[in-house]
Amino acid sequence: MKKQQIMGLWDKLWDGIVTLHKKGFFHIIAGSTLAKIAGFVSVFFLPRFLSKADYGLLTYVNNIQSYVMLFNGIGITQATLRFCAQKGDDEVKKGYFISSLKIGIIADIFLIVLTTAAYLIIPFPYEGAKFQLVISSCLPILYFLFTDIQLLLRATFQNQRYSVYNFTYSFLLMIFQIVFAVLWGVTGVMIGKYISMGLCVIMGYLLIRDLPMMKVKAVKLSWQETKTAIRFSVVMLTASATSTVMSYNETFIVGQLLKDKELLAEYRVAANILSISLFLLEALLVFILPYFIQHIGDRRWIWDSYKKLFLINGVVMTIFHLGLFIFAKLYLFIFAGPEYMGAVSLVRMFLVASWIQAVFRGLSGNILAVTGEEKFNLKINIVFVVLHAVIDIAAVKMLGIYGAAIALIVVYFLSGLIMNIHLRNICKSQIGEINHDEK
Repeated sequence: MKKQQIMGLWDKLWDGIVTLHKKGFFHIIAGSTLAKIAGFVSVFFLPRFLSKADYGLLTYVNNIQSYVMLFNGIGITQATLRFCAQKGDDEVKKGYFISSLKIGIIADIFLIVLTTAAYLIIPFPYEGAKFQLVISSCLPILYFLFTDIQLLLRATFQNQRYSVYNFTYSFLLMIFQIVFAVLWGVTGVMIGKYISMGLCVIMGYLLIRDLPMMKVKAVKLSWQETKTAIRFSVVMLTASATSTVMSYNETFIVGQLLKDKELLAEYRVAANILSISLFLLEALLVFILPYFIQHIGDRRWIWDSYKKLFLINGVVMTIFHLGLFIFAKLYLFIFAGPEYMGAVSLVRMFLVASWIQAVFRGLSGNILAVTGEEKFNLKINIVFVVLHAVIDIAAVKMLGIYGAAIALIVVYFLSGLIMNIHLRNICKSQIGEINHDEK
């Protein structure tokens, strides 16, 4: 009997693996892994090619750019994912994609003008920051085009092409950033970004031009449809911005309160572990979110699928994070060098925050966002971004850079707990109604 049960479980496992392979899951995992490896080399080895002061300057400039990128294209790329992933005519899907391109480009032109003017007027605490921000001010429009094409590939389940595109971007960014950093320091990093993004936009066009939806004539969206797409995008942008801004706020608060380039560089190197620790979650989300979008309104399917994903994701992430926790010293030695070995404790604190994000917060939050609960996400994220800033300022003043990690742990746990409870409540309420009607 036990042998039969084991064989039955094995058959189910094998069938599941075969199904995932057919749907392109392993293409996404492989592509995401290769992309992250390339990204790690770029991010983690840059400190070896720049002085500690220059790396601190790059961290400060990149952090300000991250705030600007939160408003990139007013978030219209999310409309591409949402409306092109739903079942419907290719003509309509192309209409949404073409509209997203037009709206995003116009929005970014205004963004570039406003930010360039601001960079020229505002004084910055670090020498050289103004120049670097001005020369990099046109990056948003290239990144918007790259992201919109990337999400179109996701929405149309072109997982193999998505993986190739994602890896190519990371690989080109790695090569050009490091090569030009050796030649021209921080300025070279910015030049490398322009070249890699520009090449990827051209490649993206080549990848999507033969898709079935690109061969039909686009339906021109009505004003009401356009408003719906923009409204959805702005809500998603605001929810995403308030969620991701927490980590940006930390870098800004540490930089402003401590005013030490070398300490800021040490903090950034430690926080970079989040890029490693969360890449498996990101790959999982790339694969599953289009399927959840297709089941909007089917709460029974959403809840049953989420429970399975939560269990599998929790086990994998616990093992993965435990390994990173044990080898924290090796991570610092390889990717940053001996001068950063004092940040071991900080790296491990960020891994605790990362585990909470990967298991409790990231999965539930993203599923809520794409299944009609984006306004709830927005409200929760606004509350917690304010709470995080208050805790972060107090903690950094008392505990230095360690306070930043503690603030992130507290806020990730509380917001993740609330998101899970809400997802359970909305799914259970509809399932209860369905069961009642069936009786």
